[in-house]
Amino acid sequence: MKNIAISLFLIIISFQAIAYDKALLTKKWQHTPFELYLTAQEAYDMKMANPDKVLLLDVRNQAELHYTGIPETIDANVPYRFDSSDWKLKKKNKNLVSFKMHKNPDFVEAVKNVLKAKNLNKESPIIIMCATGNRAPFATKLLYKAGFKKVYAQMEGFEGVKAKKGKHKGRRVVSGWKVSNLPWSYDLPAKKMYFNFKPN
Repeated sequence: MKNIAISLFLIIISFQAIAYDKALLTKKWQHTPFELYLTAQEAYDMKMANPDKVLLLDVRNQAELHYTGIPETIDANVPYRFDSSDWKLKKKNKNLVSFKMHKNPDFVEAVKNVLKAKNLNKESPIIIMCATGNRAPFATKLLYKAGFKKVYAQMEGFEGVKAKKGKHKGRRVVSGWKVSNLPWSYDLPAKKMYFNFKPN
């Protein structure tokens, strides 16, 4: 009886997890319609507390997974944006460039396919994780518009947040999935890859 009570408590707190400090969401675009935010550790704890009822999605593109690794506990990779060979100037520093990333037009349908494969639905809790927390809010907003009911944004991403000062300034050494020493691997499980869920 005691074990059942403990299990129920863990499930309840896992579905109410919104402990990410909203004061850290200083940029307008970081806020989501759900106002549900998680640290990497909270996302992991929520998933592990009820692995068959919580969907954990990695929305990074294929190159990111290939070169930086993948969380072992994700259910699927569904890229929110794809890399391209097109250049663009950085907004804040016109002396720097980056590659343009194009939106995945099949993102919502692919997420629906993941839900179906996992016997879940739009009411099921979903956690969105990207590389640094930049794309997760946008992906979350897209799912909100499509009628999903409970979508969390993991705000630290897989790679973490850049240090603002000290000897590691500018490096992603603050929080995040990797920095939190959560399970990850360079091995990419075929059954979790996007090609399984991409609409025909």
